Amino acid sequence: MKSRRWNGWAFALIGAGALVLAGCGAGSATTSSSVGPGLNNNVIKMEQGVQIEPNDYFPIVSSAACSVENGTITSQMYAPLLFVNTKDKFDFAKSVASGITVSKNDTVYTIALHHNWHWTNGTPVTAQDVVYAWDIIAASAKPNAPWEYCGVGSGGIPQDWKSVVATGPYTVVITLNKPLNPVWFEYNGITSLVPIPKATWDKYSNMNQELSYINKISNTPSNPAFKVIDGPYAFGKYVNDEYWTLVANPKYTLKKPTIKELLFEYETSNANLFAGLRKGVFATAGIPTSYDKDVSQLPKYYRVERAPYSFCFNYMQPNLSDQAPGGIGKVFQQLAVRQALQLGIDQPAIIKSFYNGLAYQTYDPVPALPQNPFFDKSLKDPYPFNIQRGIKILEADGWHMVHGVMEKNGQKLEFQFLVASGSNTDTNIAQLITSDWAKEGIKATIKEEPFNQVIATTVKTYQFEWWGGGWCYGATDPTGDQLFASNSPANGGDYNSPTMNRLIAASVAPQSPAHATKTLDAYQAFAAKDLPVIFLPTSTGLQVVEDGLHGVNRYTNAISGYVEYNYWKVGK
Repeated sequence: MKSRRWNGWAFALIGAGALVLAGCGAGSATTSSSVGPGLNNNVIKMEQGVQIEPNDYFPIVSSAACSVENGTITSQMYAPLLFVNTKDKFDFAKSVASGITVSKNDTVYTIALHHNWHWTNGTPVTAQDVVYAWDIIAASAKPNAPWEYCGVGSGGIPQDWKSVVATGPYTVVITLNKPLNPVWFEYNGITSLVPIPKATWDKYSNMNQELSYINKISNTPSNPAFKVIDGPYAFGKYVNDEYWTLVANPKYTLKKPTIKELLFEYETSNANLFAGLRKGVFATAGIPTSYDKDVSQLPKYYRVERAPYSFCFNYMQPNLSDQAPGGIGKVFQQLAVRQALQLGIDQPAIIKSFYNGLAYQTYDPVPALPQNPFFDKSLKDPYPFNIQRGIKILEADGWHMVHGVMEKNGQKLEFQFLVASGSNTDTNIAQLITSDWAKEGIKATIKEEPFNQVIATTVKTYQFEWWGGGWCYGATDPTGDQLFASNSPANGGDYNSPTMNRLIAASVAPQSPAHATKTLDAYQAFAAKDLPVIFLPTSTGLQVVEDGLHGVNRYTNAISGYVEYNYWKVGK
């Protein structure tokens, strides 16, 4: 399942424990050969995330439920057309597709499927199931569609796709309206397709009815439609605000799971999660780096490791829409305001005080990871923390301080800061940021809401002023086509820049590798200066694993976010 989507939290910053990711590299905090209670009856119990619950089980996730958590569940139920390994390469042995052939003019992509892949009802996965997935995506991109795929606008969807047809039971042909960079299109476009059992889901000749039907049952995994899957795990049962389970699919085409059940438990706070770990109730869980000094309190049958940095970045989203409440959108449209907001973010202090040094500064949308070939290492932070510089920029733009708050033409520089509840660390970071902004005359009032409510409020409704979150690209070229192009689905702040649109278009056009590097570097540099979002530090987390559980590190892909639970096993 493609993992490029809203992160599994809103202002629950990357590495804060919401992702079920495990690390390799850092040494264990505790070691023992004993086995704790979390592995009883071959059921793996882990956390779903703080105040986060899955709410969409359809293999192609909607824009209203576009989160890592939903992708974690659906990726186990439905196999990917293209599986991306830890080296950011397609692994066709684990993909429904067996290969891709590209025409000389870069407009026709012929995808061959494995002949041995089957749904749980015994029928083969065919080209028609892939075409049906495209039909759903294409219909969802039309105006006033009753259901919208969260990836509309990325990978050239739908404007650059001319047709998707089956030319045989195991052959799909995608034809484009114009040539595109093949590497970009395969990673950003074709990976969006997840085969869907057409015979099960295709109910209506009218596509709007079809989309309404999907929307109606997408959060009802007990519906019979969800029984036909081709992934390693099937839906088991759930109790809202308590737990969700996946059970092993014995008919899975590839490596059959040895662990019979995965139980994801809902957590009300990171403190409660850590308390559960102290009691040994989890086989594995991710916790924030702020608990680094507390891991010695855990039972000796746990090992604690630092999770790797994922291909993600953290940011805060101002609402730049004209529809934003109270006219705040027109305020955020002013570059001087965004510059002052960025200058008020003390990233070094956040990294030191809240992440125990396990984070790096972020100042553009391409993660500054040492192993990331896309990041422009010559790029410098244009807005390092500087309160006085922020004040001067605002004053030069016509703002002046009135009773401690900047004003301009009768408009006060104040807004509401929407934060997902449940994490003391995230609330404390928000408080530090708003305190520093206050020194610049920027008044932000924190409002906490459950994660799913934050997502529902912020995704293209414009009924918010400011919120914080992050973005995980998955295995893709980080060109910004879905994030910052005008009218793109994840452009939640309604950022609109002709220059940005031009730079994004240049980065996805057919070109040599050397030129592709230059166009992507130009995009990064402009994003860093123009601030479509306000950048935050990107951190890792800590992963707690019982000694009797094996495969967690080896089969967790930090690039794509995909976890191969079917390779996990319990034993000495």
